[in-house]
Amino acid sequence: MATAFSDQERELIKAALNEAAKDCLRQYGVRKTTVDELIHRTGISKGSFYNFYDSKEALIFHVLEEYQMSLINELLVELEESEQLGVDTFTELVYGLYQKVSDSFIMTIIKNQEFDVLMRKIPQERVDEHHLLDNLFTEQVMSFFKMKDTIKVDLVSTSLRNLFMSMVHKEEVGEENYAAALKLLIRGLALQIIEED
Repeated sequence: MATAFSDQERELIKAALNEAAKDCLRQYGVRKTTVDELIHRTGISKGSFYNFYDSKEALIFHVLEEYQMSLINELLVELEESEQLGVDTFTELVYGLYQKVSDSFIMTIIKNQEFDVLMRKIPQERVDEHHLLDNLFTEQVMSFFKMKDTIKVDLVSTSLRNLFMSMVHKEEVGEENYAAALKLLIRGLALQIIEED
């Protein structure tokens, strides 16, 4: 019989699973992270794990979304504190966001080229939900800027996702100039979408 957890226990276990997933991703990547390793690190049974998540991929996807939300929230705070809001601000803040990602646990997934592996295991409706979330965050960010009339939020969201996915192919693109090229592309996007006086 499954153990019933109190609300407080559930929150603590979820937090522990999230931290264990980040540590495992940093150390092993997606393929080598196992449910056995996750339950070992959190001290719960395998049955209990499946009361929280349908699969390790569902947990990993959740952790990635939470990390993305924390980055977007940081970005929104920075935007609120910014005095000048134009192409340069957009470029610097979005580039800074990508730099934070490159210093995070996500880089193991990127270096191992495991995003495809992960996304194949996530139901399409869940991926579609995530894209709607991307659009919502993009809309929040773009509300700080004077947008060109012809620009739609989903196009900006897709463009930012495209730039992020270029990190997967950093080695093939050329690591030596990757950072400068990424900043140039972000600035190019900013010039296309932001109306400056």
